[in-house]
Amino acid sequence: MIPLAAKFLFLILCYALGIVGGVFLHELGHALVALCVTRQPIEMEIGKGPKCVSFGVGRLRIRLSLRGLRYGLTRYDRGRETRGRQALVALGGPMASLAALIGFGALTVNSQVGEWVWIFGLAATIANFRIFIVAIWPIEYRPEGEGGQVWLSDGLDLWHLLRSKQ
Repeated sequence: MIPLAAKFLFLILCYALGIVGGVFLHELGHALVALCVTRQPIEMEIGKGPKCVSFGVGRLRIRLSLRGLRYGLTRYDRGRETRGRQALVALGGPMASLAALIGFGALTVNSQVGEWVWIFGLAATIANFRIFIVAIWPIEYRPEGEGGQVWLSDGLDLWHLLRSKQ
């Protein structure tokens, strides 16, 4: 019999990995939509701090850092695209997070409670639920300290796009 403490530690580890994997999937959702609706190079970044790994596939450039892995962004020149295309790209991340949430939720529901697969599925479901809610909730992220760029959640970005007259 596996001790309950080992299963709890596994749950915490899977949640942490679920956040990192979920952020990657979320940003990949933005990037794939951007690749489909624009003709621009797309940059996907996971983590804060100095880049650790950087590689490219076609027009997509991916940069990974070892710090701040709960943060991610996808960049392209938004000024060159219509509001409709910008909105599609903004929706790509939350839709990818929702798909991951549904997939891991299905894995959890169809697994035996307390088994390792169930624990993994539960942690990944909770992690992706958190990512989905934070993405759609209209929030401004202010940088720490003086200066820096203010970031908008996908929900607030979509709200601004829908409200703008241009």
